[in-house]
Amino acid sequence: MELNQGYQLGVDVGGTFTDVCVFTPHGQTVRAKVPTTVQDQSIGIQQGIEKVRRLLLKQFGWKGRFQFIHHGTTTATNALLEGKGARTALVVTAGHKDILALRRSQIPGGLGAWLYYTPPEPVVPLERVVQCTERMSVNGEQVTPVDVESLRQSLKKLAQQHPEAVAISLLNSHANPAHEEVVAQVTREELGSDVAIIRSGDVLREVGEYERTVTTCANAVVQPVVQKYLSNLSHTLAEDSDTIRILKSDGGLTSVHLAGELPVNILMSGPAGGAKGVADAVARSTPYKNLITLDMGGTSTDCALIYEGKPRLRRETVVDQLSVRSPAVDIKTVGAGGGSIATYMELTETLRVGPESAGATPGPACYGKGGQQATVTDAHLALGYLPQTLLGGDFALDVEAAKTAIQALASQMQLPITQTAENIIDIINETIYGAVRLVSVEQGYDPREFALVAFGGAGPLHANAVGKLLGAWPVILPPSPGILCAQGDVTTKLRHEQSASFIRTASRTSSAEVREQFNHLETACRDIMNTSCSDSSSTWNATYQADLRYKGQALTITIDVTADELLLDTEAWNRMLRHKFDAQHQQQFTYCLPNFDLELMRLGVVLEDASPDVAIPQVKKATPASPPAEAMINKQTITIEGQEREAILWDRQGISQEGVRVVGPCIVSEMDSNTLILPGYYGEIDNIGNIIIQPVEQQPSVSTQHTPDSAALLVRRNPLIPTLISAALASIRGEMDKLMLRCSMSPAIREQQDEFNVITNAQGQMLVGQFGSFITQFLGVWTGTIEEGDVFITNDTYLVQGAVTHLNDIIVLLPIFYDHKLIGWASQFGHLTDVGGMVPESMSINATSIFDEGVQVPIIKLYSQGVMNHDLVDLLCRNSRQPAWYRSDLTAIVAACRMAARRIDELATRFGCEVYLASCAELLHRNRTAMAKIIERDFDDQKSTFTDYVDDDGHGNGPWELTCSMQKTAGNRLLFDWSGSAPQSEHSINFFLSETMFKMFVGYYLIAAAAPGTVINDGFHDLIDVDIPEGSVLKPVRPAPISCRTHLLGRSMDVLQALIGQKKDVYQAAAGFSDSPHFFYSGFKPDGEWYQLYQIGFGGVPARMAGDGPDCHCLFPAIKSIPAESIELNYPLRIEANETVADSGGPGFYRGGNAQRTLYRFLARGEFSLHDDRWFTKPWGLNGGKPGQRSRKILYRDSIPAAKRPAPEILPSKCDHIRVQPGDLLEWVTWGGGGLGDPLTRAAEKVALEVRRQLVTVQGAREGYGVVVDPQALTVRQEETEALRNRLRAVRDSVDSSSISYDRGGDLRALRDACLEETGLAAPTPLWEMEPYGPHVGLEYVQQWFDSRRRDAGWGWV
Repeated sequence: MELNQGYQLGVDVGGTFTDVCVFTPHGQTVRAKVPTTVQDQSIGIQQGIEKVRRLLLKQFGWKGRFQFIHHGTTTATNALLEGKGARTALVVTAGHKDILALRRSQIPGGLGAWLYYTPPEPVVPLERVVQCTERMSVNGEQVTPVDVESLRQSLKKLAQQHPEAVAISLLNSHANPAHEEVVAQVTREELGSDVAIIRSGDVLREVGEYERTVTTCANAVVQPVVQKYLSNLSHTLAEDSDTIRILKSDGGLTSVHLAGELPVNILMSGPAGGAKGVADAVARSTPYKNLITLDMGGTSTDCALIYEGKPRLRRETVVDQLSVRSPAVDIKTVGAGGGSIATYMELTETLRVGPESAGATPGPACYGKGGQQATVTDAHLALGYLPQTLLGGDFALDVEAAKTAIQALASQMQLPITQTAENIIDIINETIYGAVRLVSVEQGYDPREFALVAFGGAGPLHANAVGKLLGAWPVILPPSPGILCAQGDVTTKLRHEQSASFIRTASRTSSAEVREQFNHLETACRDIMNTSCSDSSSTWNATYQADLRYKGQALTITIDVTADELLLDTEAWNRMLRHKFDAQHQQQFTYCLPNFDLELMRLGVVLEDASPDVAIPQVKKATPASPPAEAMINKQTITIEGQEREAILWDRQGISQEGVRVVGPCIVSEMDSNTLILPGYYGEIDNIGNIIIQPVEQQPSVSTQHTPDSAALLVRRNPLIPTLISAALASIRGEMDKLMLRCSMSPAIREQQDEFNVITNAQGQMLVGQFGSFITQFLGVWTGTIEEGDVFITNDTYLVQGAVTHLNDIIVLLPIFYDHKLIGWASQFGHLTDVGGMVPESMSINATSIFDEGVQVPIIKLYSQGVMNHDLVDLLCRNSRQPAWYRSDLTAIVAACRMAARRIDELATRFGCEVYLASCAELLHRNRTAMAKIIERDFDDQKSTFTDYVDDDGHGNGPWELTCSMQKTAGNRLLFDWSGSAPQSEHSINFFLSETMFKMFVGYYLIAAAAPGTVINDGFHDLIDVDIPEGSVLKPVRPAPISCRTHLLGRSMDVLQALIGQKKDVYQAAAGFSDSPHFFYSGFKPDGEWYQLYQIGFGGVPARMAGDGPDCHCLFPAIKSIPAESIELNYPLRIEANETVADSGGPGFYRGGNAQRTLYRFLARGEFSLHDDRWFTKPWGLNGGKPGQRSRKILYRDSIPAAKRPAPEILPSKCDHIRVQPGDLLEWVTWGGGGLGDPLTRAAEKVALEVRRQLVTVQGAREGYGVVVDPQALTVRQEETEALRNRLRAVRDSVDSSSISYDRGGDLRALRDACLEETGLAAPTPLWEMEPYGPHVGLEYVQQWFDSRRRDAGWGWV
């Protein structure tokens, strides 16, 4: 029977192999696999086609032309990963040259991650960035025309670098691309026709300057490479087929021409083929329409979700550390593959598997290529799950080498080799299980309602076990799972999308306006498809999409719209949008906000080829259903759950008839993979050759009932269980974060990630979190009942002893019950935009008591036994300037805690409650053991002391001393004593430092750095003692104001880092941007709408032993910047510059990170507040490194005519209620990081490169590093440099690398004397010249501090 018109070929190129799959007209499939030719993929493709042609000739006598060739390629991906793309330049709006380099200014990881984080190189380096003077408004109106002559001069200089491609991405080009068109024309005239020119308006017309720019640049980098490759491929395959199409990241096909024009859309071509193959081979051809896919190879596992037969998509493609805004199958990737390396972390006594991989070379130990570390593949072989040869017998495995590698681990862990091997497999299965939950549970889908489909070379070995963890049945193994991507290439169809930003409040937008935009997009889409794909059917199916969000949210949800729905009138249209959006929000996040305005963000049209689907070949029916005897290869012994079992090794081709059933334990082997079927399960072949794995009997699982003692014994005997639970706890915390970031409305949360959570045991000890437990302080003061359904709320810093540090941080605490027993707590806080008080944002430097800072919420039940206290919520919202945001944020916080509670209950059910609790106790013990080892190894008995300062309190008083000593004490403990720190302020810089929080700082700095990947908890807290004097700035007496406490919070990190660095070199770092300074802008727009912006500034991260400090980042984890276009879209502001400040980072062998300069042009009447620091003292350098540059703020009253305009006003460090008019301009420069090490030893060529990148000036190179740079060529003058460095060494003090030294830029007296001249501001008044006032003045510590300072009156550094 002929199912298809002709011979149809799909070819997928992977890192190791190129796979070819052909569907014949007779309903059969022919497959081939050849090595990938890395230097030119087309050669391997040709070899694969030649191989499959030989098979086709032998089987069918056919040697004609293929109906089509569909190709999944990694050419674009490899060009990015290997840095082999085109030499690309970038033209940006002047003042925004650092868009790519800053990457939204985010440092991933936990506290202390900045010590070892190295930002990836931008896709286009700074030396090839051209600034163009021009400006378009957010509404698409011209503000400043393109300065063509200036642009020509810049392009002439750029031409000397011989760019092969130029990307153009100007601010607000999504609203009007006219300026990009002008720049493109000028660029063509100056650089010639051989240079590819790519405009962001042609690649991504959506708001968000970083996302649009990085997407455009990635497209530019790979475009010439991809076009050349596709041209060669088309020529090479011209005799094989008239029709060649390329698979895109979204699972659709595109023409060779479009793939070359927009190669950013094919970056995930390969993985998309796998998901599409599953959708076509399983969802379309079996009863199972809802599927979870598991594609496991040598280094990683990709998981995706298919719902109602269609792969879920997302508007983001991720390649390594690069994310671009391009539609792709929503694939979650984890570092879990056959080559994942198993490591025993001696410090925490924990086994870890991945993400490091042995790769193909040397590969697992059993490959015999010199690998000695145990891997997942070695564990499989040692347990008997693999045959002793692979690839049809061509590749022999070394069983003894595998056992030797695992034995080395087993000896460290004092466990049998088989238990160690099983532990490796269990951990990797748990990792995959976590990835599967990311694509299912986090999206609101229950995996038990899905079937699991596994493919890839290693996926079938893990499929049965992962299905068992998920409860997802059946588990489906397609034929030849190692080449399923190639099969997906065959069955997929042409697809193209056109989209554009469409930012409107839904209720104020008519359906006619939306229809007009959809019609425009559809027309453009059809024109492109008809022109580019003239060889295809001219019939297309159109689907329509709208991205919406609750107004104020960061999250957008894509809803599908039908052609009939486009015809609805406005009222019905809005009802339809509301219904679909609320339903999806409810599904994903368990709640919706039906009274909140919806905001349209993007409209899109997708056209897909309407031709009939490619039929999937079927297999013959079996008679009888028992497997043929000749299909049995042999029998071998395997180990499962500690028991040796005999398993049959079946040949898959021999059993591939519909209805054949094999019963576990058994292994089904084929050329490119092996399938493990566990005892108690069977596999049955369906009509297209899939193995369908099901339990033999559907019986409820019966778990062992443990007592606390037996559970503790089990955990000691099987240390893997706590490791698995630790990984699950970390995943739950990640889910809480994601929910908060997606659903919150306060910009501090949704844009800058100022939210933190914790999960604890019943006693309140943190099991996972970041800023320590909030629960122990709560339990210390709460005297009421704690019942199921209760949810507590507070923001009372004094009542909970600093568990939250100011009133904006609303905290919710939810008790977790299991079988009516309290087993833990879930807690979440978020920085709410406004909680009342004397200024918008509730943080006033003029506050004199906490009563000025907003509504104080004592510990109170927000829910009592599941019943919400609506009156309380109404009261809190009534006292906020942003009541809708307050209500929404509170809802999200509660939802995050409830979600965590459900996940913990699932863990307790899965492992057993007592085993879960015993494992938590073991995890606490492991952290304590690790800390004890660190203290014993790395700390001596000598006391260390360090002092740093917050410059002022916003009222001319300061600097505020922060002194701490650290000493190892009896019992192998560490004591941190903050005696010597300044008394509390009358104003709001006070910081109530929670002892629990500070202990967690210590833990993150020490344990996380020594044992990366460790989940930090409270277990070590009894080894850390903290003494904070009452009445000091770190332990103020109520009702002292505390809202502006971040300066002291950040400075305490500087002090901690300095103290630890005195004991261990790896922690040494200079001072830097350990702060989160605030900019607030609020008022009424001309139409009467209230606006209120909260923004955190960024600056120079200090130089550290890992290298240079990143520019314009922040030491606080996860915080990221708000896009300038988002600010301009929502607030009456224009961001005229947002860039690094050259020379602001302290010189050193490692340079301190540069400061950030931002220009705010005010477009409406209003007022702003600005709180920062380091304007008086300097961020100190270390061990020969120089201090970083100070901060400064200047206000230009440009709203006043030039003749009457006052001189620019230098603003104080901390100021409130600065009133502005349209046209006024604020310049805010933050501070840089200090340098580390002798700057005269920094490589001169590196200094010159940074001059070309405008990070260091020619003068800065000479004065800071002793490097003479030619001012025209910007290259090093070697002889002059050597002479200058010798002169500088002769006149300075020698740098002693054996001892620690700090360069603060002078002592306090010298800084005071030079302050007015250097900063334009008077030096702050010393505290001891003030008369203390407040509730703390009677305390002995306070009196003694003032007495000693007045007596000494010293201005030296302590």
